[in-house]
Amino acid sequence: MTPWFKVGIGIFFFLLGLGYLDRPDLIERMNAFLRETLLNDSYIALERRKWGVFFLLLSLLFLYLGYNGLYGLP
Repeated sequence: MTPWFKVGIGIFFFLLGLGYLDRPDLIERMNAFLRETLLNDSYIALERRKWGVFFLLLSLLFLYLGYNGLYGLP
């Protein structure tokens, strides 16, 4: 991971922590939205093949980019 990526993740978690302390209602609404959309069991059961292919393609992309970054292939 690059240092800028780590800084970005740190800022994200800092803002998330401030959200928990200052605006818990916003965090609860975000949690409810994620639970209804991404973590819904019926949705996952119906769309599992699409999500599986998506994550496999995403993993291949990141593996290629990582390999290219390490060895400098064209």
